[in-house]
Amino acid sequence: MMRDLRWWNVVAPAILGGFLLWFYPQTDWDHALIAPYFDPQLHFFWRDQLILSTVMHDGLKIALQLIGLATFFYWLHAKKTKAPEQRRWLWLWLGIVLSTLTITTLKRFSIHACPWDLARYGGFAAELPLFADLPSGTQAGRCFPGGHSSGGYALLAFYFSFIGSNTRIAYWGLAAGLIVGTLMGWTQMMRGAHFLSHNLWTLFTVWCVLTLFYLIWPPATQAQAEVCHA
Repeated sequence: MMRDLRWWNVVAPAILGGFLLWFYPQTDWDHALIAPYFDPQLHFFWRDQLILSTVMHDGLKIALQLIGLATFFYWLHAKKTKAPEQRRWLWLWLGIVLSTLTITTLKRFSIHACPWDLARYGGFAAELPLFADLPSGTQAGRCFPGGHSSGGYALLAFYFSFIGSNTRIAYWGLAAGLIVGTLMGWTQMMRGAHFLSHNLWTLFTVWCVLTLFYLIWPPATQAQAEVCHA
């Protein structure tokens, strides 16, 4: 199965991880990119904007949950009919669940606050370095990495699930995951909920989770892979 993975499946996230660890913290891009959406008097004036909060946040979240449910029920159907692709659809559903669950878990233990809670933007929390300890008497922010964008980036599971059997679906999944995840992440930046770095760390984490899952339990057996390549 390893031959189905392209070299950049490992190199790209490694480069992104290095970029986020060593270069990005030296920039001020996080603050520069959300500056257009902040006003000292109005604060994050698009925080409760109707389209951003209901359509781009709640609506997209529900839509992606429905996609996850659809893959689960498709797997149940494939299992019932003993279709040869049942393992692939189970892998797809589990990949989506594992991706989003990992981000949810990391957020639960995160000390970092959302931009709209930072004192710099009229809130109460201090901005902390990536690997800082939580100051005594300070409440954990639980806002890192970006949770909303994880729903979009989880669509990358389609890429990993189908790369060995249907290249068209795989690359459509790759494009959809990157575009939808970035769109959802930018929506939260406009509302003051996340920085760009929050969303980039989400992308990095989701990609790593799916790669590891692929290597530990591939979406197809070796026999099925050989049939696809025959």
